[in-house]
Amino acid sequence: MDAESFSYFWKGILLGIHAGISPGPVTTLLITESLLHGQRAGMRIAFVPVLTDIPVIGVIIPLLYYLTFDTSAVIGVISMVGALILGRLSYESFSVTESRYERGEVARISLLKAVGVNFFNPNLYLYWITICGPLAVSAFSHSWAVMFLFLITFYISLTLIKLLLSLTVGSVRHTLNLKVIIGINRFLGAAMLLFAILFFYQGLLKLVDGG
Repeated sequence: MDAESFSYFWKGILLGIHAGISPGPVTTLLITESLLHGQRAGMRIAFVPVLTDIPVIGVIIPLLYYLTFDTSAVIGVISMVGALILGRLSYESFSVTESRYERGEVARISLLKAVGVNFFNPNLYLYWITICGPLAVSAFSHSWAVMFLFLITFYISLTLIKLLLSLTVGSVRHTLNLKVIIGINRFLGAAMLLFAILFFYQGLLKLVDGG
């Protein structure tokens, strides 16, 4: 591995770790699922970024390589759809009660909903347009192999960090009092509601600016 390839290897690892630990809707969902349903439920959510990002980077990287484009209106619509999804999930989180939890009536968040949350997260697109996308294009200017190395190390690091977070939360849930579990869940529901408001506001600004 030459020095240039090695630099993209480390960039992928460091950016992946940063993305894995950064607070956001997917991290919030992962903690919620791990807390309410255990490690396996949270571990499913850890793979959501891989599922959502593949089609996104498949479009954004070629656009960055060949074109300049205005993303305001598109990201504005994406933000507002994401706000609606997060608002619904926040409501579901607040509807969890001790009695429902004890009776096993708290439904798991489906993988499709989790994918929807991330796919309609405007920060995903902004992140790839401004940070990872240009780095991937720069790596591609050296070779396909270097770009592939950057992307693989990024997603391995990101996924491992989220798996570790899920395992950690899932392992301590049995030591927590039920009231604490419900309290944490409602705090996370409030966080999702704040993300929903932020997404809606970002989307409105993008649409106004784009118009």
